[in-house]
Amino acid sequence: AFSSFDCAMATLAEQKPWLLDADSGASQQGTYARVPGTEDDTTFEWESLGEPLFIFSYTAMVVGRQCIALSLLALQVFSPGVQKMLQQQNTNSYLMDCDEEAVGFAQTCICETTKAFVRCFAPVSIIVALVVAAQLILCQRLFYIMLRCGVLVDFKNLSPFKDPLFWWVLLNGVCAMSHFVFHMLVVQQMHIGKDNLQTVIDSLKQDSFFFGLPSVLYVLFLYLSYDVEWLLLPLSKFWESDPEWAQKTSFEMAFVTERAACKTVLQDATCIQDVADAIALQSLDRGAELHRADSLTTNNAPRPNRNAFVPEARQQKVKQAHVSRRQVVSTPAQTPRNYFVERAWISRLLSNSQLVTQDRKCRTFYFAWLTWMCLTSFMCLAAVAAVILQLKNDIEDIIAGHGEEYICVAIVGTNVLAMIVVACYYVGDLVFP
Repeated sequence: AFSSFDCAMATLAEQKPWLLDADSGASQQGTYARVPGTEDDTTFEWESLGEPLFIFSYTAMVVGRQCIALSLLALQVFSPGVQKMLQQQNTNSYLMDCDEEAVGFAQTCICETTKAFVRCFAPVSIIVALVVAAQLILCQRLFYIMLRCGVLVDFKNLSPFKDPLFWWVLLNGVCAMSHFVFHMLVVQQMHIGKDNLQTVIDSLKQDSFFFGLPSVLYVLFLYLSYDVEWLLLPLSKFWESDPEWAQKTSFEMAFVTERAACKTVLQDATCIQDVADAIALQSLDRGAELHRADSLTTNNAPRPNRNAFVPEARQQKVKQAHVSRRQVVSTPAQTPRNYFVERAWISRLLSNSQLVTQDRKCRTFYFAWLTWMCLTSFMCLAAVAAVILQLKNDIEDIIAGHGEEYICVAIVGTNVLAMIVVACYYVGDLVFP
């Protein structure tokens, strides 16, 4: 006769086999049972947050609204026809008319300089928004598939003020806003005694609605986008779906920081679990190196290694499993190249050719990722083309004898070169990592 304990264990083995050791069938605290993969087909509700459909849909909704607003802004700046369609009496009502005879040579140079930044702000912002959005997609995907495999990835909190792309947007935005401030000052000087106050107020309202408010909101949203952790799963949701599974997984959970995981190299990976094992063990070696390097550069008291932690029992279990399959998960000799895009290392792991070929879920994400990159590459090309056309018009003005356009050509030309370089690195790092 079976005891109640035997019945309970049989039921547990049938419903939740990952809670039991694969060899003996008994619960072995401290041993690593392969939680995910082919041995466990259970799907939790929070896993849908890491599926391609949700990730790309959510990102398209957030970034798409910004890009649409910036595109409309660019159309109003570059196309007089759009301004006429919006029933503007004067096609230059938004931007100052840089007439040397009316305002003087010095004021004309300031006008042309700041107007160049107005024209460059929206296209530049579109490219930077797409680069940041791509990194959010990669972080979310890696976090959820690694969490399902028992590896917790701690992403580095990137400061926008340490990112040259953010400063690039900020510089163009501030200089663009200065065009409207300068415009109001000139208007005030030219309308002394002629309803001066009301003219300035009307100009301020128009410029704020047209350019100021959308620009400030975009920069604010861009600043918040650098914090990826607010998009990730709260701890309560992880435990909510299945507390027993969460307790078992937490006991064997490997913790790795992005700093240690970014150098991971895959060898003969055929499923997501192989990626998790490689990240866990290689990050352990890399974390020890980083810890020694940090100890040499600081005079503080020795601190525990905070770059990676993998339970000893799990290390042994993973090594045995991969040795039996003749796989190598320890740190390889080769070192991956450095990237312009901060988190292109995630694309390198998820785009591994053997992994994509063998694992269906990885293949689905890979093709969705290529589709996303094709669409965003087209948007980058459109943004660059708009600024190049403006550069062509400015060069024609110089040929026609407008000497003040030299400054404008220099600014627009510099932005064009920067946009081309960023777009090429963006596609190169994330599509061909």
